[in-house]
Amino acid sequence: MAKWLAFLSITFLYFFNLGLNQVWQPNEAFYADASKNMLKTGDFLTPIYNGELRLNKPPMTYWLTALSFFLFGINEFALRFFQALAGLGTGLLTYLMARRLAGELPAIYAFLALTLSFQFIANARYTSPEVLLTFFTTLSLYLWHLSYEKKSNSLFFLALTASVFGVLTKGPVGFLMPAGIIFVYLLIRDWRELLKIKYYLGTIYVLLASGWWFIYQYLTHREEFLKVFVKENIRRIYALQEDPIYFYLLDINVSFLPYSFVFYVALIWIFKNKRKELLFPLVWFLTVFVAFSLVKMKIPVYVMPAFPAMAILTGVFLSEVRNSKPLALLFTFLALLMATAVVVGAVIFKVSLIFLLLSLLPVAFVLYRRQFALAPAVAGFGLLLYLAGVLLPMVEEKRPYMEIGSKIKEIDPSGVFRTYELGSFHHNLPFYADRVIIRNAKPHEVKKPAIVLVREDLMDCPPVASWSLYRGSESRFFKFLMDIKKNRRFYDFKLCILKSPM
Repeated sequence: MAKWLAFLSITFLYFFNLGLNQVWQPNEAFYADASKNMLKTGDFLTPIYNGELRLNKPPMTYWLTALSFFLFGINEFALRFFQALAGLGTGLLTYLMARRLAGELPAIYAFLALTLSFQFIANARYTSPEVLLTFFTTLSLYLWHLSYEKKSNSLFFLALTASVFGVLTKGPVGFLMPAGIIFVYLLIRDWRELLKIKYYLGTIYVLLASGWWFIYQYLTHREEFLKVFVKENIRRIYALQEDPIYFYLLDINVSFLPYSFVFYVALIWIFKNKRKELLFPLVWFLTVFVAFSLVKMKIPVYVMPAFPAMAILTGVFLSEVRNSKPLALLFTFLALLMATAVVVGAVIFKVSLIFLLLSLLPVAFVLYRRQFALAPAVAGFGLLLYLAGVLLPMVEEKRPYMEIGSKIKEIDPSGVFRTYELGSFHHNLPFYADRVIIRNAKPHEVKKPAIVLVREDLMDCPPVASWSLYRGSESRFFKFLMDIKKNRRFYDFKLCILKSPM
């Protein structure tokens, strides 16, 4: 019963208001527009965003988004459908692996720890390659572990195929990451296994099955492809920017909430108790964590493929110490921290009594029942529910991009006029206006006839309509929220029609 309640609750949370928000910018806009273009043109090999090549990532995210557009129509729910599904799928795989290693209760806790972790669910409700990469990496490792335990070559082949999909999602890391984890694990446990020829034949299979797209792009767009490939897969390691080596050690404290602090305690507990049955998830976490800590450029989502392993380790720990009085204080602190965040969010941004009660009463109930280990999960669920049910709808009041796109299409339904944005560039406008938006032009460079979305002070022209638009990255969501509250970084824009002189 507890298992099904957890799964249904999380499924509801992942899909609740999933299509409410317009396309986030900048990153989600790339996948929305390029995937729509794939359906329009029938070219499913080369992503095109706003009329430009977009080779930063391989095509899997675009393919799945285009498929979803085909099935559900071109809308925001379809844009994020496979992301949410992959998030739930990763949670299910985490549950299955934890159950194999440690039993039912640890598996339920592991499922909750992963699917409620803030970084993970945020990306599962947002179109990018990160959750898909985590899903395919987890699937590959789960199938390999089964194949190793059961001596099954068919499962081994399926594990390799999952890695093929991983490469087609985010490049070589889709194979190198699971292969590196397996290599380190076998080096510790069974080094003779590494001598088997199937691993080397499997590597060739992955290279052939995933490499064709890279070869195609090299042959058709050589210079642009090499420039992007080197930047995305090589220069990030040593050249683009340098963050401190302890970056992820600190970042996990936020990104793996509601059980982030608990994870570090679990790690110490596992080492202290020498839990050999947890060697595989332990190696999984450490390999990813150490490898990306050594890479100079660090972004929080880079270590997200380690989250399933972290969730398994945390789940085992929680199942065995859930009645521990010394740890009850830590669990209570985490639960109250997130409950406080709900209250602060309500007071600062918007009060909704119904959602406030739905978010806080379950926390009070589990604490009253002294279910301390479960309290952070319930509080985290409540915080995320308030975010999805109250704060995300509130944010939409400041995001008129669909309205702008509709107005442009109303003025010029056939796309005859050139369309410009001056003074900024909102990356989701090509998706909503359904056309190329010319950017980085100066007012005197506008060629008539034209439709121009321009910052109020840059051009003297009679407006057809006007809006207040945010000039910043919405990906930094909490900064975006504070900017909305303080009406900061919002500028007046107007839409003008510039016709050719008679």
